[in-house]
Amino acid sequence: MRKITFPFCNEVLLRPLLIVFILGSFGCSEEEGPNNVNNPNIPVVTKLEITETTPEIVFWGEEVTINGTGFSAKLEDNFVWLKNETASLSSCPSDNRNDSTGWRKATVLKATPTSLTIKVPYKTADQNGGKRACGVVDPSISITANGKTVVSKKIKLLGIPYISSICYTNSLFQGSGIIPGKELENQISIPGVGVYGSSSGIDNKMKLLVNGAVIPLTKIESTGPTNCASGYKFVIPIDFATGICTPDPIRPGRFSTMMDFVAIIEGTNIQSEKFSYPVRTFPEESIESFSAQRASKGAGGNPEIKIKGKGLNWYKEARFISTNSAGCPMTTIAPVSNVAGTELTVAIPLANMTAGCTYQISLINTCNISTGQIGQVTIDP
Repeated sequence: MRKITFPFCNEVLLRPLLIVFILGSFGCSEEEGPNNVNNPNIPVVTKLEITETTPEIVFWGEEVTINGTGFSAKLEDNFVWLKNETASLSSCPSDNRNDSTGWRKATVLKATPTSLTIKVPYKTADQNGGKRACGVVDPSISITANGKTVVSKKIKLLGIPYISSICYTNSLFQGSGIIPGKELENQISIPGVGVYGSSSGIDNKMKLLVNGAVIPLTKIESTGPTNCASGYKFVIPIDFATGICTPDPIRPGRFSTMMDFVAIIEGTNIQSEKFSYPVRTFPEESIESFSAQRASKGAGGNPEIKIKGKGLNWYKEARFISTNSAGCPMTTIAPVSNVAGTELTVAIPLANMTAGCTYQISLINTCNISTGQIGQVTIDP
């Protein structure tokens, strides 16, 4: 039988007999409490819970979706923080967090009762007074909503790479210009991605952007005499040789130009700050030895000397300087190189030479630097 509630059930003035009769026949219902789900005016209290975060690995500044229950549909009613980094990547000062306890506030971009989308916080270089970007590495997510707080398991974050140093160069002098086209490996240190760089495959997607060209990198072990932590090896293309006569900052008599190196991650828009480093304006140069030459002035014409080596296309002048008396004046001629610069043709200018004289041969490059003596030729009658 359904119970009916009378408005006078609690009236203290009712006669005891009437009370007994009424209560025995019909009964009085209990007041509906806050946990009664049949009352539409009382909200059902939902458990605050985090069930999943996606994607599995994400960069600082990118978006993470948090699935669960008990969130607020209003952005401003959800408070999301990150904490418990396992490393600070050495570029992250201890005073740049959002509060004294180390929690870093995240921006909530989208909100539903079962899902929050946040932007992973980090400090940009400008915000750090010119220092590198830094943020949490291996954090938990704390969410406060509807008066409750829940903390997630740790999530995997990737930092922003930066170039710490060119730790070994084929010039054999750190700080000296890298030689274009030389295969002896250069090594560069690019830390900052963090503990998940290898497991995520990001380390193998790292490339260099130099002078507008993308240069492949090969990951190397961080052991050895160069102490190149988070190291990669690379080769600067030979077409980076420009012939510009800016002195090398380390090696006298060499020339280089400063270029901006940027670490980029293939398939993303993630990149490091610029790192300036000198690149030689001339490729690797070498000249193979050749035997002393003889030429007959009476034969006429311009017999040729073939010089082999590397980087020979940057020589603009061949000089013939007499080892004899003043009766054998110096003479010069422009050499001709092949396209690859591996062979140089030098004509012997007999018309300007004196029979009986021996001449030392040297080459002068476009910056007026001499090779010194590379050979000699004797002029017979």
